Amino acid sequence: MKFAITPCPNDTFSYFHLISGELPSDFEFVFEDIETLNMAAESGKFPVTKLSFAAYMNLRDKYELLDAGAALGIGTGPVLITRKDCLFDASSPVAVPGLNTTAAMLLKSYAGTGIKMEAMFFRDIVEAVASGRFSSGVLIHEGRFVFEDFGLALAADLGKWWTEKTGLPVPLGCICVRRDFSHLKKDLEGLMCKSIAAAFASPDKCMPYVREKAQYLAEDILQKHIWAFVNEYSLDISPFREKLLKNLEI
Repeated sequence: MKFAITPCPNDTFSYFHLISGELPSDFEFVFEDIETLNMAAESGKFPVTKLSFAAYMNLRDKYELLDAGAALGIGTGPVLITRKDCLFDASSPVAVPGLNTTAAMLLKSYAGTGIKMEAMFFRDIVEAVASGRFSSGVLIHEGRFVFEDFGLALAADLGKWWTEKTGLPVPLGCICVRRDFSHLKKDLEGLMCKSIAAAFASPDKCMPYVREKAQYLAEDILQKHIWAFVNEYSLDISPFREKLLKNLEI
């Protein structure tokens, strides 16, 4: 069974014990960036897949949300950045890591639905803003922790803004099962919980593989990324799932 995730630290850390085979499963792991996975899900390409929460909201006819495996930030998430000599201009196009991402959804909620967005590969956004191609952009993954090193400034922490507005953690990514495999939901959640728990128990064991797949290799950046988005919510979102989804519909 193909299980599609991103190569980013929170995913490789969470599922290392399944990827390595230390926890036996029938998974064949596939690695793609999040917007590629969002778009692939429109045709139901992968039986089990990581999705942006925003994309899942439009794909509920094809996929069922799992209660395990979600990446939720506790008052942290995508950041809106500009060059240090610029103020955020809502009339200018903003570089975003995909129009189907939670990052794009948060930007629209923050700046208004009329905001102009241009999608690009998430790893290219820092350079696009630093070079002046765009006056602002939204960063996800490790990029949100290193933008100041590239002469960029924070215009808004969209994750913090969401939590202050809703009182909820930031719904970034989730794991979903295609509905023709939904009878496996509990088994899949059990395997993912075991893998995440094993990673929590022996984090150093996961790190060589995490570094192999990561965009930025600095140990402190990897650690910040993992602990920002792999947390208690990664094991079970059921207590507040409905409230979270209701807020996403607004």
